[in-house]
Amino acid sequence: MSFTRHLLAVILLSSKTLFASELVMAISNGSGMPMTDIRDEQLRGGILKELGDALGAQLHLQPRYLVLPRTRVEGALLRGHADLLCDLRPEWLDNQTFLWTDAIISNRMIVAMRRETPAPTSLDAIAGLRVGTVRGYRYPEVAHLQLQILRDNAANDSQNLEKLLLGRFDLIFTNRIYFDYQRKVHPERARLADHNLKITDFDTFCAVPARGKLGIEELNRAIAALKARGTIQSILARYRPHEPH
Repeated sequence: MSFTRHLLAVILLSSKTLFASELVMAISNGSGMPMTDIRDEQLRGGILKELGDALGAQLHLQPRYLVLPRTRVEGALLRGHADLLCDLRPEWLDNQTFLWTDAIISNRMIVAMRRETPAPTSLDAIAGLRVGTVRGYRYPEVAHLQLQILRDNAANDSQNLEKLLLGRFDLIFTNRIYFDYQRKVHPERARLADHNLKITDFDTFCAVPARGKLGIEELNRAIAALKARGTIQSILARYRPHEPH
């Protein structure tokens, strides 16, 4: 073998080893803090980064984060560009061949509003209204209202909240972890209501392709180990705003 061919073989082998030692998590750019702190198209912090870092350490893999539009994260997993997606549910995705881990994060879907807006008495009460939503997000829990509400799509959670504060609409579909965090840190937090309409409690999971690098049992063992040590609970607690005494 010539020196050039030998060098090329070494480079290719090194590249395969490098990619095999990575844990690539696809991240939707539609989410915001406390889930994701995305700046310059890079994941800089947040719950999902800490979770990915912890999973990588547990699996002895180097975490890497691929930030994509919500409509492209599923394709990244299918084409092998990413190893897993997290903070999702099966009914939120088109592909039904993915394997799903045990539950990781518990959350609540809510209708949120500004302080001066009263909470709707029921979901049926919002029929016919304009509601703030995020482009590419599915809301199966309110599917029976999809033809009766006017979705006003924003690019991400942060833009959705800003449009609410600007009075573009009076209500948004969001989740409690996100909205409670914003009620404590947002510059206009005093204008965000501490009342809301509960839609449903839900858990989220991580998805992996059926023939992916990570086996679902291996991933579940890693998640169980992190839970047993209190790692996941500690991550969530760090981003849970403390109520004033």
